[in-house]
Parts: sequence; C-alpha cells; structure tokens
Amino acid sequence: METIWIALLSSIALATAIAGIFEAIRFRRERKAKKEDAASLNIEQRLDKIEQQMNAQSEALKYIMYDRIRFLGQEYISEGEIDFDDRRILNEMHSSYHNGLGGNGDLNNLMRDVNALKLKRKD
Repeated sequence: METIWIALLSSIALATAIAGIFEAIRFRRERKAKKEDAASLNIEQRLDKIEQQMNAQSEALKYIMYDRIRFLGQEYISEGEIDFDDRRILNEMHSSYHNGLGGNGDLNNLMRDVNALKLKRKD
C-alpha cells in the first residue's frame, strides 16, 4: 500500500512540476509578446513623428523656395534681362518647387515673364 501512495504522490509531484514548467514557458512567451507589441507600437509612434517632421520640413522648404524664386524673378524683371544660365537655374528651381514639392502655381505668371526677358549677351 505504501508503494501505491509513494507512486501516487510521485505522480502528483511530477505532474505539478511539469505544469509549473509549462506555466513558466507560457508566462515568458506572453511577456515577450507584450514587449514586442510595445516595441512595435513605439516604432509606429516614432515613424509617425518622423513623418510629421518630414512633412513640416517639406512645407518649410516649399516656402523658402517660393520666396527665393519670387525674389530672383522680380530682380531679373526689374533689370529687364537675364543671363541664360540664370534663367535655366531659375526654371529648374521652379520645376522642383512646383513638381517636386507640390507648389500651387502662384509663380507661373512670374516665370512666364522671366522667360520672356531678353537674354544678356556675354562679353
């Protein structure tokens, strides 16, 4: 009879130990999954912040380019002539502003007037 009790108690102890091991494994997996979820959320938050910063920088660059193109265009118009290279560069700037940064077309009339200017002669 004692051997039955010993076998029974040993079986219960072994089952308890195995259940404990599986519970520890389950706990570690859940904890790891929670950490990965938190890290994933943290990465998404960082990506959102980076995207917001990039959008703000793009808008700032758009306004800087707008101001620079407007200033140079008005200067060339007031001079009544423009160098070929200056006109080419200004047109490239306008193309970057308008097509690359999504400019709204406010500078199109100015660029039409700049492109109609007489070209300076190289001496």
